[in-house]
Amino acid sequence: MNLIEVIKENMSEIISVRKRLNDNAELSFKEYKTHNIINDFLNSMDIKTCDVFNTGVVGLLNRGDECTAIRADMDALPVNGVSHACGHDYHMAVVLGCALILKKIGFKKCIKFIFQPAEEDSGGALPMIREGVLKNPKVTKIVGFHVWPELNVGSIEVASGASMASVDDFIMTFRGKGGHAAMPYLCNNTIYPAMDFIQTSNEKFHLRNNPLNPFVATFASINSGNAPNVISDETKVMGTVRTFDNNLRKVLEDEIESTAKICAENFKCKLDIEYEYGYPPLINNAELTDKFIKLTKGILGSENVSGLEKSFTAEDFAFFAEECPSVHFRLGISDKIKGMNALHSSNFDASDEALFYGVYVIVNFILNM
Repeated sequence: MNLIEVIKENMSEIISVRKRLNDNAELSFKEYKTHNIINDFLNSMDIKTCDVFNTGVVGLLNRGDECTAIRADMDALPVNGVSHACGHDYHMAVVLGCALILKKIGFKKCIKFIFQPAEEDSGGALPMIREGVLKNPKVTKIVGFHVWPELNVGSIEVASGASMASVDDFIMTFRGKGGHAAMPYLCNNTIYPAMDFIQTSNEKFHLRNNPLNPFVATFASINSGNAPNVISDETKVMGTVRTFDNNLRKVLEDEIESTAKICAENFKCKLDIEYEYGYPPLINNAELTDKFIKLTKGILGSENVSGLEKSFTAEDFAFFAEECPSVHFRLGISDKIKGMNALHSSNFDASDEALFYGVYVIVNFILNM
């Protein structure tokens, strides 16, 4: 069996399903046509499927007490109407391609193909986990990836440890006493504790931020009133916190909340706190990732397998990585014409040649585990 030849023989079908998925792009929680395309493709190969978390699809090749899983996200973005401006059509097509090739070559071990909705929204990974997607059979290893602009087709980036950040959001609502702007002495103006909170927090962040364990804390919105002669009863400050360390997440939450409370008290205002933990940091398993790197260098060449620069963007594959050993890599999509525009941009595109390398890298890894 020559794996390269088998994949090349089936590339037209893999490209075709990618185009169908692209033509039927759907927003988070509405991936109904996408669900049907995936379901029909897998069922046509006698790969059994089931639904998990509404529109999510899980395909199972062969039976066993344990299995390896491959995950793709399904949803599109409200860009150019609705489009796959984050490349999820490529993710799905690669995983469907892996299913096709493994079936064609008669692979005998148990593999689970997970197609997850709502990555661009509140996230479908955690609900799928809660519904048992990693059980029956038990997933002992999981592979994920993301297409990456400006990274050449035929190359990948991957590293053990954290590659993407946690994402936590907060809303601090300062409540005081509004009134006429000509008589501020009769009011408790909530803009002042909000300003104090932002300034004090930024000073603390500057002192605390360790370059060896960095974080990003950003104030993205401040809202108070809508007229020049009216002091509002409340001011809302919204922001986000990103880290690569779960312990640091809690430290930063405590510090942000305590600073906000002190600022509110100093200006005799009340405070409502909303602090929401989102995705955890995405952390690759060291042993599994090292093996993946070694195997992938063997087929792509060492020059085409690079380390990666951590990103403060987030990815809910991180929930899968918390549950079992994982490897998540970046797949090059640039041929110097396509694949040069940023993810989520209205001009995003990718080379279809990247589909070959996505399937090649993952199937090679599975065959040699």
